[in-house]
Amino acid sequence: MHIHANYSLKNRNTFKIDIKTQYFVEISKQSDIPILRSDMKLSAIPWVIMGGGSNILFTQDLEKVIVTCQYDKIRVMKEDEDSIWLSVGAGMPWHDFVKYTVEHDYWGLENLALIPGTVGAAPVQNIGAYGAEARDTITRVQTLNLFTGERREFRNSDCRFGYRTSIFKEEHENRLLVHRVTFRLKKLESGQPNLVYEPLKEAILSHYPGKEGLTPQDIFDAVVTIRQQKIPDPRIYGNAGSFFKNPLITEEYFNELTATHGDIPHHKTITNEYKIPAAWLIEQSGWKGRKLRNAAVSEKHALVLVNLGDARGCDIVRLAECIQEDIDHKFGIHLEKEVIVMK
Repeated sequence: MHIHANYSLKNRNTFKIDIKTQYFVEISKQSDIPILRSDMKLSAIPWVIMGGGSNILFTQDLEKVIVTCQYDKIRVMKEDEDSIWLSVGAGMPWHDFVKYTVEHDYWGLENLALIPGTVGAAPVQNIGAYGAEARDTITRVQTLNLFTGERREFRNSDCRFGYRTSIFKEEHENRLLVHRVTFRLKKLESGQPNLVYEPLKEAILSHYPGKEGLTPQDIFDAVVTIRQQKIPDPRIYGNAGSFFKNPLITEEYFNELTATHGDIPHHKTITNEYKIPAAWLIEQSGWKGRKLRNAAVSEKHALVLVNLGDARGCDIVRLAECIQEDIDHKFGIHLEKEVIVMK
């Protein structure tokens, strides 16, 4: 356990926003929480859970205790001929864990390569990309109550996973700290590539023409290449990846929009709703590459807002609001933020 006072979070968030928090606490085990709660100064101010800071936008200094999980061990919980169950500490960087699974020829997480953040954030946000989501492989999530330290375990069906959300982000926000996550992954001979995302499938076919017996490493490499081409490196331009969620609209409204705007890229869901790429809406509204002070819409990908240098969190918020207003005016669609704005 480590406690830091008046702590700068500039290197703890991928937007690189330079703000400070009153306390920053790193927890590794269950017994740390009761000890911290016994401190009158710490217990008197709000506690906020943070992972790798890859899906958060700070707008001002915080009079809070920011809590993060340091525990980063991998344990094999169970194994059979087809599958392996791995329990992973929430503090492990997500991409490092994905690399570990690929190096061991396990199927399941290769489509989620190069997503910033920690393992603990994966179930909270139900991270997803290229036709895969964290909930596809998560079997259990172990949490610690931030008020009592009590341990509680959730099965997959208890987590209420949805599009970029879960029970940990909604009902238990800043109450339950994810400590460990268990994944069920397929072994090499028992799994197969997930190529439901068409651009990924095209990339694989062009990179490995006629190849039989694709491996998790092949998919991993293709995903990394695509992400590096599309998404600006946060080490150069601070960003949190996709800033907005892809909106869902009814079939009736989709037909109205196509009558006005022509063909619109979309994905029809099993509930007969239409998911529209937010990036396409932003491009059509002329925002790709535009700047507002030191905040901008990436020239690589319209769904990514970037810090060009010394942008303040409020600059990025204002840019996002301008985009939302334009999309609402032009298409009658409200873009919901995927990034959490901390005020």
